Amino acid sequence: MKRNISRKAEEAYLAETLRVVRDNVREYGQEVAKMQEDIDEMLEHYHDNDAEVLTILNNTVTMHTHMKRALERNEKALKKPYFGRIVFHDEALNKEESLYIGRGGIAKDTTHQMVTDWRAPVANAYYENGLGKCSYPVPDGQQMEIELLLKRTYEIEDAKLIDYYDSEVVANDELLTRYLAKNKKAVLGEIIATIQQEQNEIIRKSPYHSMIVQGVAGSGKTTVAMHRISYILYNYEERFQPEDFYIVGSNRILLDYITGVLPDLDVYGIRQMTMEQLFVRLLYEDWDETYRICPVRDAGKDGAVRGTLAWFEKLQKFCSRVEWNTIPRTTVLFNRKQFVEGLRDGRVGVFDESGGKNDPKDMVVLMTGEAIERYIRQNPSVSAQSKVLMLQERLMGKVEDEFLGKGISYTLEEKKAIRRSMRKRFGARQWKKSVYEMYHDFLTEQKQQGVCVEEPQEELDVYDLAALAYLYRRMRETEVISEAHHIVVDEAQDFGVMVYAVLKECVRSCTYTVMGDVSQNIRMDYGISDWEGVKNILLTGERDNFCVLRKSYRNTVEIANFASDILAHGEFPGYGAEPVIRHGEAVGIRQTAGRDLYREAAKICKGWQTDGFDTIAVICRDQKQAQETAELLQKELPVMPWDPEKASFEKGIMVFPVEYTKGLEFDAVLLLSPDRESYPTDDGHAKLLYVAATRALHRLELLHTGNLTGLIADPIPKKNKKRVSGAKKKVVIVQNPSGGQEVPLPYGTGAMQESADARRAGGKTQGSARPAAAAPRPTSAGAGWTSRPKPVISGQPQKALHPLASLYGSNSQTAQGSGRAVGSRQSAQAAGRTVNGTVQPRVTGDMHAYTASGVLSFGELPDTAKLRAAGHAKIDHSIRWVQRKEDGLYLQSRYGVTRLSPVGSGILRVTFSRGEMPPVHPAIAVTRVEKNWQMREKPTLVEMRTPEMYVVADKKTGALRFLDKDSEILLEESGQDRCLIENAPNGGRSRLFFDWKKGEGLYAAGALGKGGIHLEKTARCISHGVENELPYLISDRGYGILLASSKEVIFCSLPVYGNQICLEGTQQPDYYIIVGKKLETLLKACAYLCGKL
Repeated sequence: MKRNISRKAEEAYLAETLRVVRDNVREYGQEVAKMQEDIDEMLEHYHDNDAEVLTILNNTVTMHTHMKRALERNEKALKKPYFGRIVFHDEALNKEESLYIGRGGIAKDTTHQMVTDWRAPVANAYYENGLGKCSYPVPDGQQMEIELLLKRTYEIEDAKLIDYYDSEVVANDELLTRYLAKNKKAVLGEIIATIQQEQNEIIRKSPYHSMIVQGVAGSGKTTVAMHRISYILYNYEERFQPEDFYIVGSNRILLDYITGVLPDLDVYGIRQMTMEQLFVRLLYEDWDETYRICPVRDAGKDGAVRGTLAWFEKLQKFCSRVEWNTIPRTTVLFNRKQFVEGLRDGRVGVFDESGGKNDPKDMVVLMTGEAIERYIRQNPSVSAQSKVLMLQERLMGKVEDEFLGKGISYTLEEKKAIRRSMRKRFGARQWKKSVYEMYHDFLTEQKQQGVCVEEPQEELDVYDLAALAYLYRRMRETEVISEAHHIVVDEAQDFGVMVYAVLKECVRSCTYTVMGDVSQNIRMDYGISDWEGVKNILLTGERDNFCVLRKSYRNTVEIANFASDILAHGEFPGYGAEPVIRHGEAVGIRQTAGRDLYREAAKICKGWQTDGFDTIAVICRDQKQAQETAELLQKELPVMPWDPEKASFEKGIMVFPVEYTKGLEFDAVLLLSPDRESYPTDDGHAKLLYVAATRALHRLELLHTGNLTGLIADPIPKKNKKRVSGAKKKVVIVQNPSGGQEVPLPYGTGAMQESADARRAGGKTQGSARPAAAAPRPTSAGAGWTSRPKPVISGQPQKALHPLASLYGSNSQTAQGSGRAVGSRQSAQAAGRTVNGTVQPRVTGDMHAYTASGVLSFGELPDTAKLRAAGHAKIDHSIRWVQRKEDGLYLQSRYGVTRLSPVGSGILRVTFSRGEMPPVHPAIAVTRVEKNWQMREKPTLVEMRTPEMYVVADKKTGALRFLDKDSEILLEESGQDRCLIENAPNGGRSRLFFDWKKGEGLYAAGALGKGGIHLEKTARCISHGVENELPYLISDRGYGILLASSKEVIFCSLPVYGNQICLEGTQQPDYYIIVGKKLETLLKACAYLCGKL
């Protein structure tokens, strides 16, 4: 194959690519404009809550957003469409391929890709592999074998090919220094082109595992984290969405700075927050807004205690002790003859006949103390309040079992009295103390034990907030809210180990990318001085990783060595930085009279601006000095004012306290007044001054009025000199090829590269010459996956059943089930969820005498307003995580949680909730959960089996498919909108969407002696207006649906409104799927559920 590697061929390909890009820009621009016109027109005519128009509108807005971003990607490619190229022989296809690699994919048409996105799996060969036989991984774990024949990097400016380079190492010294010869703003676009092999390995590691990255100042760790998010979203889009990520930083300025690069990486909608804001979020509705948040720097001396793992362990023991002492653990006895309905003193009622005495022969053991203690001990991860609710639910189940027993028959009023006596046996539905009261108790206890800690009054720091979040999670939580699935923490060394222990407990089913440098821990006595404690908490999986980035690309050698000398005055171990690439001017140290300090500072800054530096920082010791300095410098030249709430990273002269410069970098830095008072000679201040010095890309000056800090003025201790000199020997130096003034290093380049002599296999070429092929790299095969064969579906409709005359007689005795008040957490905003739709339905039709007021009667036609779903944004029912619990299988989506609870071998309870799960309906007599069931999770499916039923959940859509034990399909949920929750009067509304088969016979059972109805392409009310008679839908395919609702229930099979069951008055749809090939089986199973057998 002719590889077209000549300059003429390269220029021709560039011209063709640019033509395609221009065509795309024109076409995408026209599409964006047309879609905008359509959106405007629909908005103009959308006045009557038309669901169809709203759906089209939402779809158009989504398409418009995607098309607009595609337009932006192509517009950015007009000046430089790609930066690299690989030519390889595909072993599987046995042919040679040539791919150009850019920051975004560019397609000529649906089958012809001109440029491949840098995030694509095959692009890994460009960053990581040498020439010769190698492989690249794909997301499913497999390795694709190739032979890499050519690796080429392009220098393209303003759509013109300047040069190109063939080498085994992409960003060799000469090429990288060419990038560094540009100003800071210009090189931001070159970050992707200069990613190094070690960085690339971190970026492309699986998101299903956690990692900690120790990176020295200027090593590119922040940039690696941002590119890692972009890579994950591109390659794992079915599992991760932007809202699944949190970026956590130490202050708002840093967060604004680091997330500014995300739109250029085609990433939008990532949530960012400080660590304090994250813990406030995890408090949900328990957060008290009367408190103020103080930054971590104000944690005080007791932060050294409160930031430790030992402090967290004390808090754990405190919670366990409170739980143990609060939840009753004694055996629960029930006196069968205690409550008796009768007549006393002329009054009818239920009376306590025990007289305070319990005859042993009348006593029944409902729950033993041993069973209660065993449950508490075996569920350490469940909150105390959830334990109370679960124990109470179990107890009420035992009470219901007692009612069903053959020993004694209880009247309805006696049952109510018994339930009242038992319903708070283990405690109230809400924990009696707030998190703030419990935190006060904990701190008081610690003081009594001799631990000196200050109790917060009006302000809370990060360690207070972490403790409160844990108290909420451990004691008061009643539902698990899905938070992030991957959290990126930058400048992680600023937070003590206690913070990570709380995060691990509070945000479950989450992986982490933790970036930091222990040498930059400026939190004095707290924060992280080594990674061992965090490793033990976050890196618990076999494939979790700890990575080190030692090469520093930010500073000149002179600045890097100066900063290294500062650290050498400390007595702490660290990870030595290895500066590379370039020399620059020596660090300047100037002394001036106090009255001339700010005038001299202004003079230095003006000189740097004349030299062409765009970003200049004057770094002060604290906020007070920064405020004063900004005000005085503004008299001499334009300076951005210092305000911690409004300050941002911008072009010009900025004034910052040193602690706010973490993670930032500037063309030139002026350290103001680094005297002995501000920076004493100790470990904490050595790290602080090191951070300040390493912010400078190119120029560093110190201006003082005398008494220069000993961290600079004093000689390095002899015992530390060897350590410093050893680090300096590792410096890789390449003179600036331009021969002119040095200019800033690219933001976050962080290139990981060894000496050119050690790693380059070939030099720059202009023709077909290329480096010698490298030895083949060893590869490991991905783990295989053994899946169960897909079930054979052969379900043919059975003969239609005759319409039902009646299901129950009017004289049937009913049994009450466990009744509990439904609680709901008011935390939609905290959980990142919204309630869609606000359409208010109209109620029409004559009410029959026996129906509840304001609802339809059985068999009545509903108003079409009740059939039309409210307008809503796209709902994400995709399954995020799966968990097996004692009461069933839990499937979590962003929209809510679906619980599948086997009640019997052929009966399955299906419940959906966006808060706490609802209690068993009072008309349901069976509260037990079948134990004989299995589940299995696959990459795309979740399976559940009982002896008579097989359920499959599609992870992508969340839709359920119900099959019988022979794997014949009975019923399927709609894959588009399986469930919709709406706001409506009297408790809301729920819609369940099913895919009923053509020709399927469906019947609604009657009640109270009334006949049933046949349902075919119709809409009817199938509820009875009686609390103890539940709607029951029966299919001739061998299943029934019992709706656990006493309020209005509407069946609809009209195509215009969709196949649905609408439940009024609830936002927690709850129903039972009953499997049976015979009608008699379905009827008996329903009667059993309702206590009628």
